[in-house]
Amino acid sequence: MNTTIAVISDSHGNATALKAVIKDAQAHNADEFWALGDMAFGGASSAECYDLLDSINTTQYLMGNWESLYNRALTKGHFDLSNPTDVYFLVLSHYDYARLTPERNKQLAKLPMTGRKHIANTEISLIHNLPTINFGHTLFPPEAQANFDELLPDDSVDVALYGHTHTPIWRYTTTGQMILNPGSVGQYWSKRPQLLTNRDACYLLLTISDHGITDVDFRRVPFDIQTELTFAREHDFPYVDLYEKLMATGNASTHDLPLLAKINEERHYNELAHDFLASR
Repeated sequence: MNTTIAVISDSHGNATALKAVIKDAQAHNADEFWALGDMAFGGASSAECYDLLDSINTTQYLMGNWESLYNRALTKGHFDLSNPTDVYFLVLSHYDYARLTPERNKQLAKLPMTGRKHIANTEISLIHNLPTINFGHTLFPPEAQANFDELLPDDSVDVALYGHTHTPIWRYTTTGQMILNPGSVGQYWSKRPQLLTNRDACYLLLTISDHGITDVDFRRVPFDIQTELTFAREHDFPYVDLYEKLMATGNASTHDLPLLAKINEERHYNELAHDFLASR
């Protein structure tokens, strides 16, 4: 008997893209969904993303680095308000905090860093990045083989699934364990401009039987960018112009410090970030 899992990651608050992925996965008879983190934050419809995940058979949720940052903000963790990127994240958190329910915030606070699944005779680990570190560039496509071997220190695991890079990946450890990354639902990324011209949503359909993995299907699904941007404008999403740029080009502004500093000053976002952090 086959089990088909839709492996999804990094929708980043883009519910329009997530809806398209769910529809495609259901059309291909996905039995369940595994969400590898960063399903919220960065886009205008974080609350809707988690509502969508709850409406389907999502059997695994993980904590991505953006969920971790959000939880840090809610518990008055350290942020450097002289850093434009920290201000950017706090302003986005303020927007999402106003739209997420108290029950959802409790769920986000308790998300696990890792998961483990046993399907038929196949042992699978689920991670956002590394088992104890859900941020950084350690597992981006060109990084060293030794970094990828750290994903699977336990020889009993056959397959590691991880997200974070926004780029689909299929490779192996030095001992032959399979490593799969579904790419990003909401913010596909490639370092190569020609490959970034297609910014359709990415996810992975993984089919497993008693004979092991029978299909690995990296899928791309178009979504209506204008629908997502209209939602963002109608709901007064902060940095909406940067969100429009991201949707139009695939290039994020998260680390464009001069641009963020200019916007933060013009729109009084520094004060908003300070007040939000102080109110928690």
